[in-house]
Amino acid sequence: MSTTRRYTSQRLTFVILVLLSVTAITLDYKGEASHTISSIRSAARDAISPIQRVLADALHPLGDFFAGAVNYGAAVRENQQLRGELGALRREVLQNQNAEHELQAILNEQHLPYVQNIPTLLAEIISGPSSNFQDTFEIDRGASSGVGVGMPVVAGAGLVGTVVSSGTSTSVVEAITNPGSSFGVTFGSPPSVALADGRGSGYPLSLADVTSQMPVRVGEQVYSSGIAGAALPAGLPVGTVSAVHYQGGSLTKTVLVKPVADLSGLSYVTVLQWLQTP
Repeated sequence: MSTTRRYTSQRLTFVILVLLSVTAITLDYKGEASHTISSIRSAARDAISPIQRVLADALHPLGDFFAGAVNYGAAVRENQQLRGELGALRREVLQNQNAEHELQAILNEQHLPYVQNIPTLLAEIISGPSSNFQDTFEIDRGASSGVGVGMPVVAGAGLVGTVVSSGTSTSVVEAITNPGSSFGVTFGSPPSVALADGRGSGYPLSLADVTSQMPVRVGEQVYSSGIAGAALPAGLPVGTVSAVHYQGGSLTKTVLVKPVADLSGLSYVTVLQWLQTP
């Protein structure tokens, strides 16, 4: 009971002091009344001052909280904006890198010393193999551009394949690694002639009809033979001998050849407008 009375008394005192302070501040007297009111005003301010400090200390963290909340929202928005700008810059860098890569791929097809005087036609690969069993791809050039069935296709370092079908504006190229692909090659010194057979994408070519008397070693270069009636002109780089397997008592040996052209990373190729002579 005494606690309640004490609390009520404190509240009443506080209210009276506030009213006196407000009254003293709002009134404006002159002379002795002004002097009296000034005294009352000073006393009221002295009484109210501790309470003001307590209220200010109590409300200061709350003000900081609301200010922090507003600043946090601004920081989040700024962070999102910066992330968007960073993403745009990254996309621009990737686009520039892709354009540079394509330009380099095109430049690589412009100067092919092994082509000699054969007319050429730059083509872009527009689709890859249609199945896991056929190593073929489609290019954006066809009969209207002068592409015909049987024409060799090269890329940068060397032979890639041969045109096997030609439409009006597109053609299909069979890669040299395609199972069933077979063409004449030459290697060694003095030159030896053999047939190179495709064994599937990612696998080396296999040379057939290599006798034990034919000199061949790992690292040796292999070229298209170009013998009369051959499907390819002479001197096109085909690959490098990667393995030679001798079989005891056999008249032949197994020779594997790694294609010189990277068939898995092509964007552009060059069609040689050359057809075999009858």
